[in-house]
Amino acid sequence: MRIRPFFWCLLATVCISVLLFAANAQINAPALLQVYVDQQPPTATGITTLHLHLTDAQGLPIEEAQVLPDAYMTNMNMTTNDKYVRAVGQGNYKVQIHLYMAGPWAITIRADAAGFLPSQKTLFVQVV
Repeated sequence: MRIRPFFWCLLATVCISVLLFAANAQINAPALLQVYVDQQPPTATGITTLHLHLTDAQGLPIEEAQVLPDAYMTNMNMTTNDKYVRAVGQGNYKVQIHLYMAGPWAITIRADAAGFLPSQKTLFVQVV
C-alpha cells in the first residue's frame, strides 16, 4: 500500500501549523493583588491612601503594571475623579483617592500587567 504525496504534504502542513500555534500561544499566569487602606476609617476631609502589593504565584513582585482605581458611593450615583497612582517599587503601588463625601464607598482596584491575567479587588469602606 502506497501513501500518496498529497497526504504527506497534508501531514507536514498540519504538524507545522500545530508547532507554530504552540509557539505563538501565550498563557497568562495569575497575579496576586493585596490591597489595604492606610488609615481607618477614611475621612471626607482628606485623601484616602491605599497600598497595593502585586506578585506572581511564586511571590515575586510584578513591576510596570497598569493600576486603575475606581471609587463610587454604594448608596447613590456618585463617583470621584480625584485619583493618583504611583509605583513605589518591588511590586508596591500607592493609590490616593479623594473620597469627598461621608458614607459608604466601594473602591475597585484593577491591575493589568503583561503576561499576567488581570487582577481586581473591591474594598468597601465607610467614610466619616
